[in-house]
Amino acid sequence: MTLRSMMPPATIGDRAMALELATVGVISAMICTASDRLAVMTVVVPAVIGLRCILWLRLPTEERGGSWRGELLFLAGCTALGAFNDWNSVVHHRIYDYGVPVYRPDLSTIPLWMLLYWGMILRSLATLARWRRLGPPGQWRDDVHLGPLRWRHVLARPLVLLALVLLTRQGIYAWYLHPWLSWLPFAAGLGAWWALLRPDRHDLRLLGILALVGPLVEVLYIQVAGLHNYHLGWLGGVPLWIALWWLLAMAVWKEIGGWLQGAIEFALSRWSESDRAPRWGSPASAHARRRSRPAATAARPPLRVAAPRDSTP
Repeated sequence: MTLRSMMPPATIGDRAMALELATVGVISAMICTASDRLAVMTVVVPAVIGLRCILWLRLPTEERGGSWRGELLFLAGCTALGAFNDWNSVVHHRIYDYGVPVYRPDLSTIPLWMLLYWGMILRSLATLARWRRLGPPGQWRDDVHLGPLRWRHVLARPLVLLALVLLTRQGIYAWYLHPWLSWLPFAAGLGAWWALLRPDRHDLRLLGILALVGPLVEVLYIQVAGLHNYHLGWLGGVPLWIALWWLLAMAVWKEIGGWLQGAIEFALSRWSESDRAPRWGSPASAHARRRSRPAATAARPPLRVAAPRDSTP
């Protein structure tokens, strides 16, 4: 498997995008009306995500893009990544807190259904990034701008994006209580992303959507549902660093999430090809070897046997 041979994930049609919006909308409605009912949310959120998966896999391939195996693996990867990030932020670093009931508060203050929902959030953002109506790019970019110079390598942009994630996360872990230093690393990260990676029109469309939707959803979850609360919340309970985080997260996840999804589909396609190839010793392999032998044996003239000489006098 070579990195250059991987293409971006297939684009997403309107029905698939509508299904993602409906899934997030239903779960959001449940959060606003029943987030304090632990048993209900523990049942409803997995059920809604499971129904979404069934309906997603029933869509035509050209509508949803990718295989069913790739979809389930990618959703599992999104869930693992989102759950770990939330656990690390809330339980380990305590940069914000949840205000809803959990089964074992001595182990985690995050309800299990919320950890699952984080996987759905990341999957929905990846779907948005490949929605056809926003004009996603058809090939990976490999350029990083260093002033007048340009560095081109297949890993250049992923390395820069991962570095931005690492630096901004460490910044918020250290300064989440500081009124200035809490958001300055994210502002600097967005500036570095703009200068080094030069966003295209598709990037700007995505960031325009997230600049509006991200903070509004946060306000809804905080003010109506009482789901969680931040330090330094200045607009409906939302701190400035969260508004900037949504922008940087979308810029990063568009490419990193696309890389992950593309790698999964590429690995599955190679695995399927190797599975279809005949193995040595199998009947198909033996038949293929017989067919590949040269026909020289069949074209060889028949062997003539001379008649014995008569030795009698």
